Amino acid sequence: MSPRLFTRFLPLFLLCCALGAPALAQEDYRAVLADQAGVFPGAEFKKIFRFPKATVVTFETGEPPAAISAFYKKDMTARGWTVEVDDVNDTASYLLLTKKGRRCIVEAQRGLPGRTGFSLSL
Repeated sequence: MSPRLFTRFLPLFLLCCALGAPALAQEDYRAVLADQAGVFPGAEFKKIFRFPKATVVTFETGEPPAAISAFYKKDMTARGWTVEVDDVNDTASYLLLTKKGRRCIVEAQRGLPGRTGFSLSL
């Protein structure tokens, strides 16, 4: 391939990679959650962090922490999880659930005005 042709197609290739990456990430977080947890309505996926014994999926939404905690409390108890800790205030929430020796932690915290970041650790 000539250098001129390469320089013409490089921006197109990079654009395709940039547009395709979020779609792959979206599939990835759904695979992590699988049948263990739902996705909060309207939540915007941010990132996945993988550790040897847990995977953390992060999201952002405009809803308050209490709404996130209430959603996951209802969603996950319907999936067989048991609530061990449910702490909520105006700016943050912490939900600890267990199921067959496994733990799930759902944490939410207000950040930028009108935005809440939250994570699910499975």
